[in-house]
Amino acid sequence: MLDRNSPLLFRHFERRYPYFEPVKPPVEECLLVPFYVEGKAVGTIWAMAHDERRKFDAEDERLLSSLGTFASSAYQIHTSLDALRESQDRLQSLTDSLESQVRVRTEELEMQSEHLRTLSQKLMQTQDEERRRIARELHDSAGQILAALGMNLVTFAKHAKQSAPQLVTIADEGQQLVQQLDQEIRTMSYLLHPPLLDESGLPQALRWYIRGLKERSGIDIALSIPEDFGRLFREMELVMFRVVQECLNNVHRHSGSTKATIRIAREGDHVFLEVQDEGKGMSTEKLSEIQSQGSGVGIRGMRERVRQLKGHLDIVSNSRGTKVSVTFPAAQVDSAKQKTSIQRNQAVG
Repeated sequence: MLDRNSPLLFRHFERRYPYFEPVKPPVEECLLVPFYVEGKAVGTIWAMAHDERRKFDAEDERLLSSLGTFASSAYQIHTSLDALRESQDRLQSLTDSLESQVRVRTEELEMQSEHLRTLSQKLMQTQDEERRRIARELHDSAGQILAALGMNLVTFAKHAKQSAPQLVTIADEGQQLVQQLDQEIRTMSYLLHPPLLDESGLPQALRWYIRGLKERSGIDIALSIPEDFGRLFREMELVMFRVVQECLNNVHRHSGSTKATIRIAREGDHVFLEVQDEGKGMSTEKLSEIQSQGSGVGIRGMRERVRQLKGHLDIVSNSRGTKVSVTFPAAQVDSAKQKTSIQRNQAVG
């Protein structure tokens, strides 16, 4: 049947297939049509007549062939659905496996990122301590040596007036150079770590820094900070000073602005810092790079310092200038108040 690939009509069906002999009433005729899958006959559909007066004709053969075509289509749809369900199951399994791998990898990256942040924090703390140490040594050791050298030059000049007047001018020039070098070392020492930051607090340290930068750069810098602003704990005051230092350095080197404004205030339990210039601003591409945590070391350093205190740093720039805003949350300000109180109590004790 399958080899012939065409309908077949049988009489005395039980003679060919003896296992139909027990069927009652007996089979008088049997019509078989092929069952196709993807154009190939893979089985048959049987129609049996038990009444000898009822014979299969061409119409019966057409109807049965149509039924075969319909059954073939239904079978292929059923097979396709089974295959689709198997594919969906495999896809779901792969998705679950991929999600699991992504979750594990994400956790690993988060752990590595946290580890890097911890290392970065320790590095910055070490850097700040080293700056403080170098600044102190420059101020104390180098300052003392220059003071002694200056006194020696004064003594030398006095003796030179009597015994070698021609050397007086050289001695005076040497004193001037010593004074210039002493001033440069003091400036370098203060920039590394301003002693006023520890001794008097953020407002005084910023006023000293702004005064020096005005003299060196010619930029008109305005500082707005309440008189009763008070003290913050050392880490926060240092971070705010470094942010202002980096911002003003960028204003001087890159913006082309002749003016800059610094605003610092408390509002509720938050501390706000804003540095704004009137320069040429940044390009859209540069600003996008910065806002996506990229760009230079200075800005990344500012962002990392602020993040360590759970603060938020935002940069806005256009053709009218650039504004850097920093906000420290309530918890950090409360902590600052507590630490300041402890430090004052320890000083009183």
